[in-house]
Amino acid sequence: MIRQVKLPVSDLQRSVTWYRSLLGLELGWEFVEQGVVRGAVLVDRATGLLIGLRDRTVIPGQPSLTGFDAFSLGVPSVEALHKLRDRCEQLGFAHADLMDRGPGGWQLDVPDPDGTVVRFLSPLANSGFRGVEFFTDGTMAFYDEPRLNAT
Repeated sequence: MIRQVKLPVSDLQRSVTWYRSLLGLELGWEFVEQGVVRGAVLVDRATGLLIGLRDRTVIPGQPSLTGFDAFSLGVPSVEALHKLRDRCEQLGFAHADLMDRGPGGWQLDVPDPDGTVVRFLSPLANSGFRGVEFFTDGTMAFYDEPRLNAT
Protein backbone atom coordinates (compact mmCIF):
# COMPACT_ATOMS: atom_id res chain seq x y z
CA MET A 1 0.00 0.00 0.00
CA ILE A 2 1.29 3.45 -0.83
CA ARG A 3 0.70 5.83 2.07
CA GLN A 4 2.02 9.11 0.63
CA VAL A 5 3.03 10.73 -2.60
CA LYS A 6 5.05 13.96 -2.55
CA LEU A 7 5.11 16.50 -5.34
CA PRO A 8 7.24 19.55 -6.07
CA VAL A 9 5.10 22.65 -6.56
CA SER A 10 5.83 26.21 -7.64
CA ASP A 11 3.21 27.88 -5.43
CA LEU A 12 2.50 25.98 -2.22
CA GLN A 13 -0.67 27.88 -1.23
CA ARG A 14 -2.17 27.56 -4.72
CA SER A 15 -1.48 23.83 -4.81
CA VAL A 16 -2.82 23.24 -1.28
CA THR A 17 -6.03 25.02 -2.25
CA TRP A 18 -6.31 23.13 -5.56
CA TYR A 19 -5.80 19.63 -4.10
CA ARG A 20 -8.13 20.37 -1.17
CA SER A 21 -10.82 21.70 -3.52
CA LEU A 22 -10.66 18.78 -5.94
CA LEU A 23 -10.19 15.89 -3.52
CA GLY A 24 -11.73 17.19 -0.29
CA LEU A 25 -8.49 16.69 1.63
CA GLU A 26 -7.65 18.19 5.01
CA LEU A 27 -4.50 20.13 5.79
CA GLY A 28 -2.68 17.74 8.13
CA TRP A 29 0.81 19.27 8.50
CA GLU A 30 2.85 22.28 7.53
CA PHE A 31 6.64 22.47 7.48
CA VAL A 32 8.37 25.78 8.16
CA GLU A 33 12.00 26.47 7.31
CA GLN A 34 13.65 29.74 8.30
CA GLY A 35 10.26 31.31 8.98
CA VAL A 36 8.66 30.31 5.64
CA VAL A 37 6.15 27.52 5.06
CA ARG A 38 7.92 25.23 2.54
CA GLY A 39 5.82 22.09 2.69
CA ALA A 40 2.42 20.69 3.53
CA VAL A 41 0.78 17.30 3.85
CA LEU A 42 -2.86 16.87 2.90
CA VAL A 43 -4.84 14.00 4.40
CA ASP A 44 -7.77 11.86 3.36
CA ARG A 45 -8.84 10.64 6.81
CA ALA A 46 -11.16 7.97 5.37
CA THR A 47 -8.44 6.20 3.37
CA GLY A 48 -5.24 7.33 5.08
CA LEU A 49 -3.84 8.71 1.81
CA LEU A 50 -1.35 11.53 2.28
CA ILE A 51 -0.33 13.97 -0.46
CA GLY A 52 2.81 15.90 0.37
CA LEU A 53 3.51 19.18 -1.41
CA ARG A 54 6.96 20.76 -1.30
CA ASP A 55 8.09 24.18 -2.48
CA ARG A 56 10.08 23.41 -5.62
CA THR A 57 12.58 26.22 -4.98
CA VAL A 58 14.05 24.38 -1.98
CA ILE A 59 14.34 20.96 -3.63
CA PRO A 60 17.68 20.00 -5.18
CA GLY A 61 17.39 20.27 -8.96
CA GLN A 62 14.01 21.99 -8.73
CA PRO A 63 12.21 19.11 -10.52
CA SER A 64 9.25 19.67 -12.82
CA LEU A 65 6.72 16.96 -13.63
CA THR A 66 4.77 19.00 -16.18
CA GLY A 67 2.72 16.67 -18.38
CA PHE A 68 3.73 13.57 -16.42
CA ASP A 69 1.42 11.34 -14.36
CA ALA A 70 3.66 10.59 -11.39
CA PHE A 71 0.93 8.60 -9.64
CA SER A 72 -2.64 7.41 -10.10
CA LEU A 73 -5.51 7.45 -7.66
CA GLY A 74 -8.16 4.75 -7.75
CA VAL A 75 -11.88 5.43 -7.79
CA PRO A 76 -14.55 2.80 -7.15
CA SER A 77 -16.33 3.01 -10.52
CA VAL A 78 -16.61 4.64 -13.91
CA GLU A 79 -19.55 6.60 -12.48
CA ALA A 80 -17.14 8.08 -9.91
CA LEU A 81 -14.92 9.27 -12.79
CA HIS A 82 -17.92 11.00 -14.36
CA LYS A 83 -18.66 12.73 -11.04
CA LEU A 84 -15.02 13.77 -10.72
CA ARG A 85 -15.05 15.17 -14.26
CA ASP A 86 -18.22 17.12 -13.40
CA ARG A 87 -16.54 18.43 -10.22
CA CYS A 88 -13.56 19.61 -12.29
CA GLU A 89 -15.93 21.48 -14.58
CA GLN A 90 -17.76 23.08 -11.63
CA LEU A 91 -14.42 24.22 -10.17
CA GLY A 92 -13.10 25.42 -13.54
CA PHE A 93 -10.25 22.88 -13.48
CA ALA A 94 -8.85 21.58 -16.77
CA HIS A 95 -9.17 17.86 -17.46
CA ALA A 96 -8.78 15.41 -20.30
CA ASP A 97 -11.64 13.42 -21.76
CA LEU A 98 -12.56 10.17 -20.06
CA MET A 99 -10.55 7.42 -21.70
CA ASP A 100 -11.56 3.78 -22.11
CA ARG A 101 -8.41 1.76 -21.45
CA GLY A 102 -10.07 -1.49 -22.48
CA PRO A 103 -9.01 -4.20 -20.04
CA GLY A 104 -7.26 -1.52 -17.95
CA GLY A 105 -10.54 0.17 -17.06
CA TRP A 106 -11.23 3.87 -17.55
CA GLN A 107 -9.10 6.91 -16.72
CA LEU A 108 -9.43 10.64 -16.21
CA ASP A 109 -6.34 12.89 -16.28
CA VAL A 110 -6.44 16.19 -14.39
CA PRO A 111 -3.41 18.52 -14.51
CA ASP A 112 -2.65 20.30 -11.25
CA PRO A 113 -1.65 24.00 -11.19
CA ASP A 114 1.94 23.06 -12.18
CA GLY A 115 0.82 20.77 -14.99
CA THR A 116 1.59 17.53 -13.12
CA VAL A 117 -1.06 15.07 -14.25
CA VAL A 118 -3.12 13.41 -11.55
CA ARG A 119 -4.52 10.24 -13.13
CA PHE A 120 -7.69 8.70 -11.75
CA LEU A 121 -8.39 5.06 -12.61
CA SER A 122 -11.50 2.92 -12.37
CA PRO A 123 -11.13 -0.71 -11.28
CA LEU A 124 -9.37 -3.01 -13.75
CA ALA A 125 -11.57 -4.97 -16.11
CA ASN A 126 -9.26 -8.01 -15.97
CA SER A 127 -6.80 -9.57 -13.56
CA GLY A 128 -4.16 -10.95 -15.94
CA PHE A 129 -1.29 -9.45 -17.90
CA ARG A 130 -2.15 -6.83 -20.51
CA GLY A 131 0.26 -4.97 -22.75
CA VAL A 132 -0.63 -1.71 -24.45
CA GLU A 133 1.03 -0.42 -27.61
CA PHE A 134 0.62 3.25 -28.53
CA PHE A 135 0.89 4.35 -32.15
CA THR A 136 1.93 7.72 -33.57
CA ASP A 137 -1.64 8.42 -34.76
CA GLY A 138 -2.86 8.32 -31.13
CA THR A 139 -4.48 4.91 -31.33
CA MET A 140 -3.55 1.94 -29.20
CA ALA A 141 -3.75 -1.82 -29.26
CA PHE A 142 -3.64 -4.46 -26.53
CA TYR A 143 -1.55 -7.63 -26.45
CA ASP A 144 -1.44 -10.68 -24.17
CA GLU A 145 2.20 -11.88 -24.16
CA PRO A 146 4.89 -9.83 -22.33
CA ARG A 147 7.72 -8.42 -24.42
CA LEU A 148 9.95 -8.00 -21.35
CA ASN A 149 11.59 -10.96 -19.70
CA ALA A 150 9.44 -11.32 -16.57
CA THR A 151 11.43 -14.16 -15.00
